[in-house]
Amino acid sequence: MSRQLFRLVAVASLAGVFLATFVGGATAAELEDFLDEADQAIFSGRQATWCSYSGHTEFSVVDVEHAGALVMVENAGSSQMVGGGRYSVVGGSGAGIAITDWSSTDASSRYSTSSVEADTRLGRDVVVVSVDEEDKIRARIWFDKDTGAALGSEIYDSAGDLFRLSWMLDFDTSTRKLYAALRESGSTYDVVVSADGDGLPDVAAGYTRSDTYAGPDESLHAFYTDGLFSFSIFVIEGRISESPFVDADSMSGGQYRWILTPSELWVQWSGDGLTYVLVGDLPPDHLDKVLPELPQPAQANILSRLWHGLFG
Repeated sequence: MSRQLFRLVAVASLAGVFLATFVGGATAAELEDFLDEADQAIFSGRQATWCSYSGHTEFSVVDVEHAGALVMVENAGSSQMVGGGRYSVVGGSGAGIAITDWSSTDASSRYSTSSVEADTRLGRDVVVVSVDEEDKIRARIWFDKDTGAALGSEIYDSAGDLFRLSWMLDFDTSTRKLYAALRESGSTYDVVVSADGDGLPDVAAGYTRSDTYAGPDESLHAFYTDGLFSFSIFVIEGRISESPFVDADSMSGGQYRWILTPSELWVQWSGDGLTYVLVGDLPPDHLDKVLPELPQPAQANILSRLWHGLFG
C-alpha cells in the first residue's frame, strides 16, 4: 500500500474497534443513555473480531483501552492512540490522521429496537440490545451495565447472515497503560481543519455527511453516519497504488477494488483525476446502495474492456 494512502487512512481501523456503540429505535432517553455511557466508558481488555465478505474471512485479536475520548489499540508491538484531537503511534511504523469529536447524528429512523434483555458476559451483568431494520435483525449488542461499554456485538447482512462478530475476551474497568503510553508517544499528528465537501453528497443512501476535513497533500476526508454504522471517504489527488486491493468489477456495476479487514470494508476507485477510498463498518447491502450515490469510477476505455473480456 502506498505511504500516502497509509498516512491518510491507517487510523480508520481504530474506529472499527468500537463499531457497536450506537443503537437505534429505542426511546430518546434510552438512546441518549446508551450513547453517553459508551462514549464515557473507561475500560481495557483483549478483543477478538471476525468478519466475512464475498468468500473472504478476516480475524484479529488486539488489546484495547478506552477512557472517554482517549482510545488505544495495541497489536504486534505497536500502539495507536487517538485523543484530544491528536493521533499518536508508539513503535512500529506509519502514521495517520484522526477526528475524534464528530458532529452528533441521531440513529436513523430505519432502525428499531426489537428487544432489550438482561444477560451475563465474562461474569458481568449486561444488557443485550437487538436492533432491527425493516423487520430483519441488523445488530445485536451486549452492553456492560456498570460501564456502558460494548462487550460484544453481532452485525448481520440483509439475508440475516452474520457479517461481523466482535467480543471482549477479557475486561477490566480501568486502563492499564494508556496514559503512560500517551506520554511516551512517538509520531504525533494534529487533527486536520474543516473544509467544504465539493463533489460529495450531503446524504448517501441514508448516511448523512456529518463532517468534512482537509488533509495533507490536498486530500479530503468526509465522515458519514446513520447513527448505527459509519464510513469515511478519503479523496486524494491523482492515482495511488492499487496492489493491495482485490478486483471487484461487479460491485455496484463499476470499476471498484476492495480490501476486507476484521472491522471494516475498504473500497477504492478512481475518477476525474482523483482517487477515492471508502473505509467503513457498514454491512455489504448498505455499501451496495451507498456507492452509486457517491462520485463514480472512471469507465475503462475500449481497449481495457476488450483485454479484460479476453483474458480476465
